[in-house]
Amino acid sequence: MNWADMIFYNGNLLTMDDGSPLANAAAVKQGEIIYVGNEQEALFYQGADTEVIDLEGSTLMPGFIESHIHPAIYAQTLLEIDCKPEAASSLKEILSKVRESADQTEEDQWIIGWGWDDSKLKEKRNPTRWDLDEAAPNHPVVLKRTCAHMAVANTRALELSGVTEETPNPQGGHIERDSEGRLTGLLQEKAQGLIAAPKYSLQEMAEGMRRAQKKFASWGITTVHDMSTQTDDLQLYQWLLNENELSVRIRPWLWAVDQNGFTGSLEEVLKVGIRSGFGNDKLKIQGLKFMLDGSVGGKTAAFSTPYIGTEETGILYNTVEEIMPLMKKGIKSGLRIAVHAIGDRAIETALHSFEEISRTEKINDMRNRVEHCIFPSREHLKMMKNLGLIAGSSLGFLYDIGDNYIDKLGKKRMKGAFPHQSMKQLGITAPANSDLPVCDANPWRGIYSLVTRKTSSGQVVDEEERISVWEALKSYTTDAAYSSFEEEQLGVLKKGAKADLIVIYENPLEIEPEELLSIRTKAVYADGKLIYSTQPSERVI
Repeated sequence: MNWADMIFYNGNLLTMDDGSPLANAAAVKQGEIIYVGNEQEALFYQGADTEVIDLEGSTLMPGFIESHIHPAIYAQTLLEIDCKPEAASSLKEILSKVRESADQTEEDQWIIGWGWDDSKLKEKRNPTRWDLDEAAPNHPVVLKRTCAHMAVANTRALELSGVTEETPNPQGGHIERDSEGRLTGLLQEKAQGLIAAPKYSLQEMAEGMRRAQKKFASWGITTVHDMSTQTDDLQLYQWLLNENELSVRIRPWLWAVDQNGFTGSLEEVLKVGIRSGFGNDKLKIQGLKFMLDGSVGGKTAAFSTPYIGTEETGILYNTVEEIMPLMKKGIKSGLRIAVHAIGDRAIETALHSFEEISRTEKINDMRNRVEHCIFPSREHLKMMKNLGLIAGSSLGFLYDIGDNYIDKLGKKRMKGAFPHQSMKQLGITAPANSDLPVCDANPWRGIYSLVTRKTSSGQVVDEEERISVWEALKSYTTDAAYSSFEEEQLGVLKKGAKADLIVIYENPLEIEPEELLSIRTKAVYADGKLIYSTQPSERVI
């Protein structure tokens, strides 16, 4: 008899399989699901050593898949000053943190922070180099905005990086100056790459990733797509894998070209011959990541009409003529392509690039992606469907920073943002994501906003683009698995799928939408091994 290692029973199983969506028991062996169905048949797989787990009415479902985050960057932020709104609600509090760090750090050693958001600060403005100079005049300081598209540096950091008032703006970037031509310390987009802050060591990053993985597990996330993988990141993941310290599955998208302080590896990857799918169940290469515009918060996302009260339309990094040949190189070499495009002008450029490539290359079955894809028009969506493209929708933005979007773009334009119902009707797969560390990666925030279309303050963007709870759950499970050709193994409870499982106290199909935000994780399994539990008596690996 094929005895199970584990049997789950007496619960509500959400399989995420449209053909048989509900069950009440499952059996697992050697990290795979061998049965899903009723309790009586599941218990047939019970042997002398089988662990039988009474769910006590809790809900069992597949582990969540975060289809667009930055794990190594998030790990790095866990080693830095926490400037997020919940940790520092004003410039005064941020500067106090910088001052405290300076007191504990040798002169001329770098002080780095992450997460400030001017829209949520009490002062409602960006920090400046003069603010940072006051807090730490003898240390180089750089604080990165939550969106990762802007950073502010103090005078010492600018000096050590060789940035002066005469330094020209890099293509696709902007060095802010005041009305007198003086540097304010604010660096946007590619200009961030001018800052010469030192890198973290492998050992430091490994510690950051240990902390990050604990957070992923607490959110019920068992697979993550890294949308900005660089050489050091891939080395880190491989080191953790070899040390048996990789508890989540990682799906790297390799950063293609030099941009935003990141070093591209397009030519090296093409020379070595790596193709999409290279790797194993834990660590598997997905493709190449390109970037066409910035963020709404920094007013650098590229739109065809200006931001409210300004003449600014954002920054478009490349034209079709510039980016299309690079994307085509990757596709011809067997690498899938993901393109960051938030504003309609950037989405237009991404789609015309894919369209041009499709004239000579077969791309419709590759599952290439448009990342964020927040403001597509109806015509854009039709093009995406015709080209077989996936919308990597950063729906987590709607809850966490949607109020700021409304302030900068207006309610009328926001009605067309994150059009999940329209995508569903056209048959476009749209896995939702948080873009962590830009936003909190708790998937229930995204699921809540998919269902209610509400921001964190309760503003309703619109009602037409709402989707059901079941469809919202699929966006973090089966749809996300589809984006990596793993819909048979991940994001679903069925025979042969990986035993990446989460147990939650509530059944999301039976509660009011407002209660989705308070759903609690009880336990998480990866490959059938417990990696998170709220029960202190249970042993977590």
